[in-house]
Amino acid sequence: MNRFILISTALLIAGAGCKKKSTDGAPDPAGKATAGASLPALTADPDPGAITPKELPPMESVKFRMLAKRDATGWPEWELYNLGTKPISFVAIYAYAYDASGKQIARTSVPLSWNGKLDPGGKTDFPADVGGDQLTAAAVSFDACYGGMKYDGAADQVRDDNRCPDQKPKGK
Repeated sequence: MNRFILISTALLIAGAGCKKKSTDGAPDPAGKATAGASLPALTADPDPGAITPKELPPMESVKFRMLAKRDATGWPEWELYNLGTKPISFVAIYAYAYDASGKQIARTSVPLSWNGKLDPGGKTDFPADVGGDQLTAAAVSFDACYGGMKYDGAADQVRDDNRCPDQKPKGK
């Protein structure tokens, strides 16, 4: 019995050493950056300042501001602003990454479901972390889009399934 425990323990220790991930920041063979990879620094979008809410259609009521912070997968974090006159409680966000030539190289496959309360003229209390596949250093610019949102107290969300396509030219 003791021999079985010793052999099992030795195999577990040896196996654990074989599965250790590299944390040296080198890209993996698939071309994706590892968690410790050094990615280019981000420059935050300018602060829009005070917002005077106005009557807007739902799909024109949210503004994104990219921050100079990244999440664990390399995607930037975003602040959301409510440009409209009704409180917002839900936003379905997609993010896009582009290389230096402006070619799209990544899109989050599932939208981030931001939930909270975004008052008219206000901004989110915490950054939206969109997550997604690990980015490589080739991703140098970003864009965010929302394909659905819900006003606080509304029964249904407003959706536009064509607003955030799989392929989206930068800045459109």
